[in-house]
Amino acid sequence: MKIVALTTCHNRRDLTLCALKSLHQQILPADCRLEVCLVDDGCTDGTGDIVRANYPNVIVLKGTGNLFWAGGMRFGWEGFVKQQEMDYLLVFNDDVVLYPNAIEMMLSSAAAVSASGCDEYAIAGAFQEPDTGETSYGAVVRNSLWHPLRFGKVAPAKTIQDCDTLNMNLALISDGSLKRIGFLSKEFIHSKADFDYGLRLRAEGGRVVLAPGFIGGCASNSNERSDEPSAPFKERWRRLTSNKEQPPRERAVLYRRHAGFLWPLFWLLPYLSVCVRGGVRQWFSKGK
Repeated sequence: MKIVALTTCHNRRDLTLCALKSLHQQILPADCRLEVCLVDDGCTDGTGDIVRANYPNVIVLKGTGNLFWAGGMRFGWEGFVKQQEMDYLLVFNDDVVLYPNAIEMMLSSAAAVSASGCDEYAIAGAFQEPDTGETSYGAVVRNSLWHPLRFGKVAPAKTIQDCDTLNMNLALISDGSLKRIGFLSKEFIHSKADFDYGLRLRAEGGRVVLAPGFIGGCASNSNERSDEPSAPFKERWRRLTSNKEQPPRERAVLYRRHAGFLWPLFWLLPYLSVCVRGGVRQWFSKGK
């Protein structure tokens, strides 16, 4: 069995090295071979050189510095992974710390799904918040009766669980899935590429499954967000439309694909919300 692992990084040297250390400490089946590809997306902190020195078997590809997460992952896919003969693609974020049996649990879940007669699937692993132990990332299910793309986190159970889509903080993607729908869509630069992948896979009859138990630790993203009440309107708008949050063109692709015939309405909601709140605040300010 051959697994190719893929990640991308940008100036998070210590986190990247911790993630790679936990990956190389995995308890793997005797017949399993793991190859690792890291996209160094313009790091100026020496990440690529240190990885080469400490992990000479890791394939390090030099990115442009402007790839972001989804772009970096596609860069690694096109530059190395796509040419490999493999059974699974393992995608992971460079800020995760994996428990020693993480891949073992993912492979066990994959075997259960394969035994059901499905060859096209993605296995997600659930992560814990380092401080609280609560679920930070993993897989999600729709949790709204009216909003088609509103999701809630799924807490891991003792058995596998079918879900609607996934975070790719750690995901094991079968060769059958890659042959069926390919990898991440080129329309996405950073976030939501993983959500789109899971939704596309489900639409084609594949499965998105959450492995049992927690497989590692990963803190939730603490970046400044557009829903911060104290931020002025221009700053909230900048954050909302940035590559790391809800860029309009990418959001339109996601909603056109997966939100039904009312997708323009749902696409518009966050932009309308920021504008309305900004207008209300400005009105009150003038009133004072």
